[in-house]
Amino acid sequence: MHGPYTNRLRAGARVLLGGLLLGAALLWLTQSVSAESNSCLTLHQQDPTPRPAPAAATAPNCRYGVSASSAAAEKMAEMKIGWLVSFGASEPGWLPAGTAHTPMIRLKQDRHANTNARLPTYTANPALTADNLGSLIAANPGALWIVGNEVDRVQWQDDLMPEIYAVAYHDAYQFIKSQDPTAQVAVSALVQVSPGRLQYLDKVVAAYREHYGSPMPVDAWTFHAYIFPERNDDYYTPDANGNPVLDPESGKPVFAWIANGTDPALALKKPFWKRPLAEQLELCARSDYSCIYEHDKIDLFAQQVIDMRTWMKVNGYQRTPLLLTEWSLLYEYKVAAGTGECSVKDEFGNFFTPARTSEFLRRSVQYMETASDQSLGYPLDNNRLVQQWSWFAMDDLGGGIFTDGNPSLLVDPGSGELTQTGEEFEAQIAQHTTQPNLVIDEVLGGTASLHPESGTATAALKVRIRNNGNTPTTVPFTVEFYSGTNPANAIGETVVPAGLDGCAVVEAVAEVTWAGLTAPLNTFTVAVDPDNAAGSSGSASSRRTSSFVLVDPSVLYLPTLLR
Repeated sequence: MHGPYTNRLRAGARVLLGGLLLGAALLWLTQSVSAESNSCLTLHQQDPTPRPAPAAATAPNCRYGVSASSAAAEKMAEMKIGWLVSFGASEPGWLPAGTAHTPMIRLKQDRHANTNARLPTYTANPALTADNLGSLIAANPGALWIVGNEVDRVQWQDDLMPEIYAVAYHDAYQFIKSQDPTAQVAVSALVQVSPGRLQYLDKVVAAYREHYGSPMPVDAWTFHAYIFPERNDDYYTPDANGNPVLDPESGKPVFAWIANGTDPALALKKPFWKRPLAEQLELCARSDYSCIYEHDKIDLFAQQVIDMRTWMKVNGYQRTPLLLTEWSLLYEYKVAAGTGECSVKDEFGNFFTPARTSEFLRRSVQYMETASDQSLGYPLDNNRLVQQWSWFAMDDLGGGIFTDGNPSLLVDPGSGELTQTGEEFEAQIAQHTTQPNLVIDEVLGGTASLHPESGTATAALKVRIRNNGNTPTTVPFTVEFYSGTNPANAIGETVVPAGLDGCAVVEAVAEVTWAGLTAPLNTFTVAVDPDNAAGSSGSASSRRTSSFVLVDPSVLYLPTLLR
């Protein structure tokens, strides 16, 4: 929730959290609840949870990411954080060694200067020109680019209608690929995964197909996993004659807001604050409602992951990575003016304390570390549901954003030391050793034609390689191609340089030319890093596969389908 539109986004962030505090304050003033404490604890509250053993990680772990500023660089390196989401297109000069950065293009739908009405155009930052975005692409070959941030969010973030986002994504995708065919492109994360937000994605992919006559090409999907209501529910009060009258605040957007261009009836409802507490809690139990106390419910967090992966599979994107580019708790935990009490309280009168936040972080990380599903997960990453996750935020992002009583900060803005939540994040990383693991994504041989003079054919052989380990490769590795299955019958080899990022998100491509082909069927084998110089955790057999080249196939034999 931070990026190049600095002033606009900072103002929006304050408005958002101000709205959260207002809603919680109204709830507190109209209910009789018992608080767990009348004084705020520090961000270094004593945590009775036993700590894991000292860090086993010896290299940055790409599963674990953060949003951060340069002030956090030293702590990121110490903790072995392997991924940075900075909400901008330029790679930070302070990026710790071995930490991957995912650049982002920011968008805004244009509006009429006088009426503020939406226009059917958009503005990209950086602009999609050779001098702007083009120069950044050239400086970062093979990168994964995210197009937009919370494009479903009205006013405070990138704020596009789904049909306009489809056009913006198309334009950005085509421009990026034209400048760097090895680059990859990801779709913007939405505020959360909810029925209304999934309808937004439905509208995007439908608009893309309608405009361009083909499925939307996506190399990776991103998402945010906050748990918020999106609008007030309908609430009636009696008038002077006893007739029910709809409260004017009924149905109005709250917190996450109603996703742009979607059916308001799909939006998750917040029980109206005038309702008795028991009535609110009864509504909270329903799946179409969302309450404050559910902000850190791990089962709802996990359901968002499953719902996102299910949507991806239904729409033909199971074989693509899924990146969580923002998650944390956004309800503030600070001393309220006048009362000295902490805010915000949930419906049960409990605060979002450092201990509560740390517990949510621990449980959500452990879920993502272990969650896999052969029917939903990413096949190239051992069917994991989520490939990477980035906590929001490590520090104040260089501008004092979200620092006043925010228990999700990993670094205390005053002392510069880790908060209780930061210590928990460090402890989670410490439980995992770091090792790369090379896997073959795809081998391309295809067909070749005989040259009329030589009577032989030449084919281009290509293999796409990913690293589904949790850390980048640190040394170059060799890819060998040989005829048949005997390594002695060498066709050629190529060397992939060090630095292939982990988590199976980006790819490396190795190619050689195979000349002198005559037979109709020519089989070959690809062996990726046969000597295991990169230190892959998997077996050598998992890095070796065979394919073929057909030369001048005069007849193609296809299988017969019987109905």
